[in-house]
Amino acid sequence: MADSLTITSTYAGELALPYINAAILSGDTLAKNYVTIKEGVKYKAVLKKLANAASLVQSAACNFNEQGTLTLTESILTVTDLMTNLELCKKEFAQDWEAAQTGRGFINDVVPANFTDFLIGYAAAKVGESIEYTIWQGDTAGTYTSFDGFEKKINANAGTYYNSTWSAGAMAVGTVIANLNQLINNLPAALIGSPDTKLYMNRATAQFYRQAVSALGYANLFQASEDFNLQFNGYDIYVCPGMSAGTVIAAQPSNLFVGVDANSDFAEVKVVDMSLTDASDNVRMAMRYRVGVQVGVYQDVCFGSNS
Repeated sequence: MADSLTITSTYAGELALPYINAAILSGDTLAKNYVTIKEGVKYKAVLKKLANAASLVQSAACNFNEQGTLTLTESILTVTDLMTNLELCKKEFAQDWEAAQTGRGFINDVVPANFTDFLIGYAAAKVGESIEYTIWQGDTAGTYTSFDGFEKKINANAGTYYNSTWSAGAMAVGTVIANLNQLINNLPAALIGSPDTKLYMNRATAQFYRQAVSALGYANLFQASEDFNLQFNGYDIYVCPGMSAGTVIAAQPSNLFVGVDANSDFAEVKVVDMSLTDASDNVRMAMRYRVGVQVGVYQDVCFGSNS
């Protein structure tokens, strides 16, 4: 068995694609397409925005009469070079992998036949979890330091959108409905009544909402669909585990961008068996990839938080 677990593999460029994509896209926000994913960003991508200052419609006439003004502006999405370095003991995973191969207890699971893939799959899930938190709470001076996430970028543009603390108090079962109503009452015109407008919140806030609705006994008034997909006043709720506690953002997925670069020569997954160098039972894993976030139009965002 020891020989079959001797592994040293390198995947770069397109060969790394399934592994890097699994690592980056495995978090709920990206896996469920709650935002717009812009792929193949090497360093910067320009997000073009068109806005009209006056009516573009006029009465028909024979002559060409220009009316209305279209203003072209742009925001820049910048990705950051990132890496993940892990050292794992093969012994800790070998038994799980061997058990998985028997097929017992794994209903509808696709079990990697290769032990290397089994380890990479484990690492990818952990990386995806970290990326999920960073795209929302990322702060180069805070906890998730890889790059600035949506929450920091939005707060850095305070004054261009509605941003407030909750009048009813910090998010809890007794305040969640009042707080969500506060956000809805201050939606910008572009978001009001649009089926594309979504309410983004973390799992704890979503659970507060479920409990509040249950206590009221009026589930059908708050949840329009019979399959209990979360909605509030007609707006779908997107549950994003990486968001801060008590924070709710109203936005459209087409206005929240995550840039990735998973299929260039820079993208790489390397697995090195250390038994060949130091006689240990460890394996080292290194991943390299690029990720970044940007908001297209800050005026089309509504933000509420505990503080």
